[in-house]
Amino acid sequence: MGRMIVDFLNNSFSRRGNVFPHIVQIGVGGTGGYLVQQISQMMSIFGIQGKYVIADADIAEEKNLKNQLFIPNDIGKPKAEVLSKRYRAAYQTDISSYSTKYVEDVKTIENLFNNDYLGGHSYNTVYLPILISCVDNNFSRKIFHQYFKETEGNLLYLDVGNESVSLPDDPNKPMEQWTEGEIDSYKNSGYTGQVVAGLKWKNKVITDPIASLFPDILEDNDDIAPSSISCGDIVVSEPQRLITNRYAAQCVSTYLNEIFSVGTLSNHITFFHAMRGYMRTEPIKAKEKESQEELVG
Repeated sequence: MGRMIVDFLNNSFSRRGNVFPHIVQIGVGGTGGYLVQQISQMMSIFGIQGKYVIADADIAEEKNLKNQLFIPNDIGKPKAEVLSKRYRAAYQTDISSYSTKYVEDVKTIENLFNNDYLGGHSYNTVYLPILISCVDNNFSRKIFHQYFKETEGNLLYLDVGNESVSLPDDPNKPMEQWTEGEIDSYKNSGYTGQVVAGLKWKNKVITDPIASLFPDILEDNDDIAPSSISCGDIVVSEPQRLITNRYAAQCVSTYLNEIFSVGTLSNHITFFHAMRGYMRTEPIKAKEKESQEELVG
């Protein structure tokens, strides 16, 4: 199987066209918050005329000030509203927020992608819906996978996941009482992650989404909805490192940077290790000769 590049502009009627992204990002916490800043800035510097929606029902809390992009004045306010207002003003980007409830069904995603009143999308632009998952739980991934399967036409689904930090079973156990094994696990965990780009183009799956690559996600029957878990419980059970969140956001940005700058997608999966300082990317591979010819024009 050879390497291939999906050229969204060559696949349209005009090489002179531009990509009009309609981005729906779900989750604006650790990784998601940094990504909001990066995407807003990229849309500004590339002059991207698109739509950007961020969705998260979480409220900013004092504990978020150390590892997320919030200040004391933001405490008690919806995270998505705070970040959309901040970066809309900073970069003059068309960014809006949804914080009414957690995204836990396909219908809500469909509503977030509603383009009945979408402005700026003209005859010489390629409309590209992009779903970005920054919610690291399998309940949400099942919903996103269902949306990917059921949606018709075109969709780029970017899923980013981080390894959690390994902590003792007792979260209140003082560090000076940890065993050598617990200390070693803590020091060497929480630095890895991956980004998977699932692409459906002209109603044909070109690259598999994350749940197709890792089917255990769909078989996870123990996961519960985000609305059923308190923020405190999430922090205790799934703590993540600041540097890992930054790496994860940067990985997602590399995919969007290529789309914004040249209108192509060439990579399928990126693995990263924040402690060792590397990213390893697997390119898109042509499954069939006909697919490659159709996509590269």
